Amino acid sequence: MRSIKHIAIGVIGLISFAGCATAADLTGAEIKSLISGNTIYLETAAGSVTGTQGKGVIYYSTEGTALYKTPKGEMWHGTWAIKENTNCTNWKEAGKAACSKFDKQGDTISIINAENGQVRATIVKTPPGNMEKLAP
Repeated sequence: MRSIKHIAIGVIGLISFAGCATAADLTGAEIKSLISGNTIYLETAAGSVTGTQGKGVIYYSTEGTALYKTPKGEMWHGTWAIKENTNCTNWKEAGKAACSKFDKQGDTISIINAENGQVRATIVKTPPGNMEKLAP
């Protein structure tokens, strides 16, 4: 009975370690490569910059501007920059910069609020260019 208990504890420890080993924050260079010049399709969470759950689309131009079609269909405008290992986007409609970490677990990339650790969104796909023809 005692050995079964020790084996169970060992297995739980290995599973926990494996879960931690597969999660990784993207570096600033990786974030820039992922978003710059691309359209980012999102599944937003309650912790998103708009506070709305749903589908959103952001185009991050290579010149540092960003356009965001929110889940409510509103168009937001801003500028973005990589600061260390975060993407900071200053949305005119939000009034302050929103800095985010990007956490990759397997094939899933989550966008995490750098201040409070709350999930903002999950990336669905990232095709090149302004696929939705978003405009100010």
